[in-house]
Amino acid sequence: MSYLVLARKWRPQFFREVAAQSHVTITLQNAIKANRVPHAMVFCGPRGVGKTTVARILAKALNCEKGPAPEPCNQCPSCREIAQGTFMDVYEMDGASNRGIDEIREIRENVRYLPSSSRYKVYIIDEVHMLTKEAFNALLKTLEEPPPHVIFIFATTEPHKIPSTIMSRCQCYPFRRISNQILHQRLKEVITQEKIKIDQEALWIIVRAADGSLRDALSLLDQVVSFSAPPIQGEHVRAILGLFDTQLILQALEAILKTDINRVMEIVSHICEQGEDLKEFYRQLVMYWRHLLMIKINPQTSLVDLPEHERAQLATLAQIYPLTHLEQLFDILLAEEQILRNSTQPRFVLEALLIKLTEFANIVPIDVIIKKLSHVELKTKRSKESERPEEESERESLIQEDIIFKKAFLKSLKRECPILVPVLENAPVIRNDTTITLKISKTKAKLLEDKQLWQILKNCLGKEGEIIIDTNHKFKENHPKIDTIEENKKGLDFLKQVLKIFGGEVVTPSRRKQ
Repeated sequence: MSYLVLARKWRPQFFREVAAQSHVTITLQNAIKANRVPHAMVFCGPRGVGKTTVARILAKALNCEKGPAPEPCNQCPSCREIAQGTFMDVYEMDGASNRGIDEIREIRENVRYLPSSSRYKVYIIDEVHMLTKEAFNALLKTLEEPPPHVIFIFATTEPHKIPSTIMSRCQCYPFRRISNQILHQRLKEVITQEKIKIDQEALWIIVRAADGSLRDALSLLDQVVSFSAPPIQGEHVRAILGLFDTQLILQALEAILKTDINRVMEIVSHICEQGEDLKEFYRQLVMYWRHLLMIKINPQTSLVDLPEHERAQLATLAQIYPLTHLEQLFDILLAEEQILRNSTQPRFVLEALLIKLTEFANIVPIDVIIKKLSHVELKTKRSKESERPEEESERESLIQEDIIFKKAFLKSLKRECPILVPVLENAPVIRNDTTITLKISKTKAKLLEDKQLWQILKNCLGKEGEIIIDTNHKFKENHPKIDTIEENKKGLDFLKQVLKIFGGEVVTPSRRKQ
């Protein structure tokens, strides 16, 4: 007897055995109980998730001698013949090789006749999207008003290619991709029953390579068992499937984040020496970076299907680096993927890209910069608040006295000699116990050489003592007030703190020589 591969040997024979498609199987079982089974259905979804299998189970449940029943008995002749593919009233055809109008016309002729030995004629057309436009058009009338003894079940991986006129005449049942956890559990059941010795690492490698397809997972397991003598280890699976060591991917990811460019280049060199596909390495690096982001957002997320030890490694890295930093690096990875895919020198492109990522990791994230600047601002504010109240009060008192004196002086001057008001209105006045100093320009000082004006000035100042006219000072009409000077000093201190953080310097541009 010829060998029966695991994918066929472990094909579900009951609705309850179908993995991860309970939303479909429960609906069909309830429809059978209520006698509401539709005459035409479309099963759509990824490869290897149970579309054709569910179609066969449904055909058995409808034609079972103990039915129609929610579950077939698998004991009667009808159930056994359908399982073996020899039942006369269940027609299973491939849409890719029987896609013409002639095959559909033959179906149209046959549906008029009653079933030979069962309740229903069931037509299962796999990959129905491969039918021609003319073939679909030939089906329209039959699908709209079929005989009561005929049921059509269409299976496809690309439902968008089926004409809307066909879809509107059918009930659509979407099949889901099977999660890695369910695949892992199902494979454990198989290896237990088959007495296959395989370690957990090797099993997880098969699960990830299957990409949500139980049929692919069983086929890969069959292939690995034939390749290696037990016990099967992870390195055996990677060797036969041409896959990368996940620890190598994690090491590359960690080296990029730690800006260890030498380690990154060593990993690339090792991959090239082993003759492995650099583009596949990049694809897996992008996938694991996505897992890192998901774990950073939510450490308990169910969106990451990884073994616990790999999940723990990514969780450790996620705690160290901020989310914005990881997002920026991920954006670079996605943006450069097309360049690597189309390159004739993938090694050079990959090395340049990884160097870029490593150097980018040295850039201080913006949230860290903002945090440091906020710290400087808080420190400056606290320094201001820590000044002694006595000194602050004394300085403010002196400033108020000078302002009052200046106003009184200008008021008296306006009354006695209005002509001098524009001359001295903006002039700084410095007082002490024995002198009063007026800082004005030389041009304005000449006006005060007149003895009468000088005497009026002296009377308006209203203080005995020496009056000094300072003309050496470069006087500006809009002289800054004392409080403005204080603010500028504080701004300069803040600037020094910012330069200290970023390691910069203030550069004054030199004038260009004529």
